[in-house]
This record gives sequence, structure tokens and C-alpha cells, in this order.
Amino acid sequence: MPANQQNAALFNPNALNLTRVATYERLIRAPEERVWENALDWEHLPWLHKTSFGYIELDEAGEWGWRTWSNPEHTAHIELTRGNDSCYVARSYNADSQVSEFWTTVTADDGNTQIAVEFHFPEVVQQRSGSLHDAILKLYTQLWDEDEAMMIERHRRLVETKELNREINLGTETAIYQKLSGSDPVIFQLARREYQLREVIGELHAHTTICPHLSGPLSHCVDQDGQLTCPWHGYRFDIQSGECIFPKSAACHLPPPPTITIEQGDIIARSSAQDARVTS
Repeated sequence: MPANQQNAALFNPNALNLTRVATYERLIRAPEERVWENALDWEHLPWLHKTSFGYIELDEAGEWGWRTWSNPEHTAHIELTRGNDSCYVARSYNADSQVSEFWTTVTADDGNTQIAVEFHFPEVVQQRSGSLHDAILKLYTQLWDEDEAMMIERHRRLVETKELNREINLGTETAIYQKLSGSDPVIFQLARREYQLREVIGELHAHTTICPHLSGPLSHCVDQDGQLTCPWHGYRFDIQSGECIFPKSAACHLPPPPTITIEQGDIIARSSAQDARVTS
């Protein structure tokens, strides 16, 4: 299903009295592929940008872009549309009235990406232009700060090389339990995956530190119920079964955990037979 807005890939298709209030330019320290991935990823808005987006619910999404509701009553929405290979436009609506039009140009730059955003608003009075300029630049600096950190981390995870070892001695039982009782995380690599060791209901258990959805961080995301929640998209997993609890429609699952044993006073992690088949 295409965008609701007719001629969505054109500038000002509703022939409004638009004013360009501000322009935001920035070098993003991530490749162009990550920036486009970020633009088309509506799911991160209420999680990564939770202080800026109070409510987001998907209406439609496709290769053309996406449309989300901005309130539970479905009276306001945001629609993002790909213009061409170098730009996209985000428009917000309240009821049947368009309230903004933001055009973003994306340009590859030697492994990084240059972005330029033009902010257009209808019927802007001159007295309000200055405060609107300052507010929108402050907001978008925060949004792109958060987005850039996510893109850099995701790209690092995608290109990094991990050890193929099937077994690792994590240290003495005394030293490991000292770490677990303090603030030092016990993180290790095994069979080309990264894991974190935890004590869950009196037993040692290891789980991946990387969300299987889009490589978000899971190293500091466990709650009292033994569930891991990805801070990027809100995907929630049971730490013991690996099952994705939220969203219910998700097809991802935590990878099989390594076996943790205590042998002659040392804590040993070994990759499971299933994990060995997957990573070999």
C-alpha cells in the first residue's frame, strides 16, 4: 500500500504556504546503508527516542516508507516517504491538516554519510519563526545523536570478527562470583558470539549480549523477572528459554546459550551442540 499523501514524493503536494524555518546539516559517522536503514525503521522511535515520541503505532509500512499513528485515538499521524535514492520526506498530520514537512538529503561520504534536513511549516508568523527554529534544531540534534550512536554500534557489530573457540575458562569460581556480586559484568566470546554471565535464580546462566533483531545491546538490560529488553526497539526475551515475549509477531529468538560448569574451582563455558552446528 502506498503513502496516503498523494504525490508524496513531491515537495509541498498540498500547496500550503510553507516556510523553511531551519536547516540541519551533519556528518554521520556510519555508512549510507545504516542511515537508510535507520530512516525506514519506525520501530525504534518510541524506544530509542522515548523522550521525544510519546506514542507510536504502525498503520502501514513498505518499500515506499511507513505511516504511524501518533495517538491512541488515531487522529494524528506521521508519514515518511522515500523520494528517490538520495532523499526522503517526513510529514506530520493532525486530523486532516498537514502540520509539517521535513526533507532529508542523504549523501555518502567516504564511509560516512552527510545529511541535510530542511524543516518546513505552514502559516508561520514571523514572531514565532525564531523560537521554532531553535526548538527544532535542539530536538533534531538530540534525535540524530541517539540515532548515530545506534548506527555506529550496529555497524560495528556487523563487521567485527569474533573468536571461533568452543570452550573458555572464565576464571575461578571465587573471582567470578565476586564480579557478579559487584558492578563488573562478565562478558566473553564463544563460537563467534558474545555472551554475558549472570546468576539467575541461584544458577549460572549465559545469554547473548546482542539482540537477534537488529543487533541492539542486551548486556545491561535484564529485569527482576529474568527478561531482557532491547533499548533500541523494545524487543523482550526470556533469559532462560530465549523466547521473544514482545512483540508477539517477532520471529527472532535468542541463540542457544553455552553450557556453564564448575570444574576444579574454575568456571568453564562450552558452546552447545546446536550452537556449534549454527556457527561452524
